[in-house]
Amino acid sequence: MTTVVSAIYCAAKEHGLIAGDSCFEKYHPDYYICSIADGLGSGEMAQQSAAVMPEILTKYSDESVCQLMARCNEALKYKRGAAIAIAKVHYATQQVEYSSVGNVQMYMINDADKLIYPIPQAGFLSGRKLHITSQNINYQPNSRFFMHSDGIVVRRPAELIKNHSSAQAMVNAVIPTIDFKDDATMIAIEIK
Repeated sequence: MTTVVSAIYCAAKEHGLIAGDSCFEKYHPDYYICSIADGLGSGEMAQQSAAVMPEILTKYSDESVCQLMARCNEALKYKRGAAIAIAKVHYATQQVEYSSVGNVQMYMINDADKLIYPIPQAGFLSGRKLHITSQNINYQPNSRFFMHSDGIVVRRPAELIKNHSSAQAMVNAVIPTIDFKDDATMIAIEIK
């Protein structure tokens, strides 16, 4: 049986009260899904845009990642916009279904110790017509991945993932490097 262990960190720019990022995760018997949304800019307008993603994923998490991204895009019409990445771990197929538009990054190490770095689509979601794509990435037991907004800089992602014993250890290693000049959000995942 597949088990997912996660660690999440989300902080507002300059330790403020209003974060323009949001994150989401859900454990389901058939899958695990997580997401980061980075609202454009900072403050209340960014927060309003970032808050769209958790609302959509709470209601529709059974849908494909592309369908979820399309729903987020539609819901962001008349808002400032957001960069969003969604990862869905499908236990039956041992695949991570992943899509990203904008500056949210993901890194994964596979069983051959190879770093997988899906390139995000350029732009952001704001209700404009957009052809959204996704990738299916195979995983094995004991795989790990790490997602983060652009308020976090990871200089050596392969070392971060390989050299820390748990999802929480990965997050703990990154926190001291954050400069808080932007909202900062990260999710570390272990698939056991």
